[in-house]
Amino acid sequence: MAAVTKDTKITFIGCGAMGEAILKGMLNGGLVTKDQVTAAVPTAKRQAYLKDTYDITVTGDNKDAVKNADLVILAVKPQMAKTAVTADLVAALPEKAEIISIMGSYDLAMLHDLVPGHAVIRTMPNTPLAVGMGMTALSGDDQVSDAFMDVAEAIFNSCGETVRVDEKAMEAITAISGCGPGYMFVVIDALADAGVMAGLPRAMAIKLAAQTMAGSGMMALKTGLHPAQLRDQVTSPGGTTIAGIKALENHAVRGAFYDAVQAVLDRSAALKK
Repeated sequence: MAAVTKDTKITFIGCGAMGEAILKGMLNGGLVTKDQVTAAVPTAKRQAYLKDTYDITVTGDNKDAVKNADLVILAVKPQMAKTAVTADLVAALPEKAEIISIMGSYDLAMLHDLVPGHAVIRTMPNTPLAVGMGMTALSGDDQVSDAFMDVAEAIFNSCGETVRVDEKAMEAITAISGCGPGYMFVVIDALADAGVMAGLPRAMAIKLAAQTMAGSGMMALKTGLHPAQLRDQVTSPGGTTIAGIKALENHAVRGAFYDAVQAVLDRSAALKK
């Protein structure tokens, strides 16, 4: 598959929140049309929702969904992989079909066992894909052509940013950007709570905290400056910000993030056993 063209047929196996975010990005970005996409999901309620919302082809039959596919996006939870991707489905896959997986804990070796004979790309997206601000890492092996990697990159660029990585980096990436939104929401919630304690209305406190985090992240991306430089720009000698930062350091905020990342790495290793 040299590129996503008007003839490319894409099938989603599973299309929950993350799959829907990818679907929305592709459609809204004009990468594909609704006629090019099929989604296979198990429940009638979800089937009706996807059909009514996006006017794509929707089915409950995974095997039927892939029979004409050029590209299959595996968007089920990892624990459902073997239930969703059966031997009958694999047999129905066209020989040319290529596979993209968003199943975080499924490495390339496991994916090759799941869909033998097909080129596979492993990805680690995160939930901000849903608002077009996702961060997705992409990894392939020597079976993946440059053209296929370009296609995967185009798909995930339609709903955020991408980075190509060696697979050995994927566990650390999971701990940083894959799980990172969870950490950030805890920070937003805590900062908003502090705002409420200081007398602000709840809705205002949440907006202030969330927009401040979003703006700070964008500032880091746009300027390319080290976060410490940006911190220094807002930290006057003997001022209020440095007093707040000192309080954070007294409560070991940096150590808490180190521990959070290590906890993810440890849990990920345990799940693979």
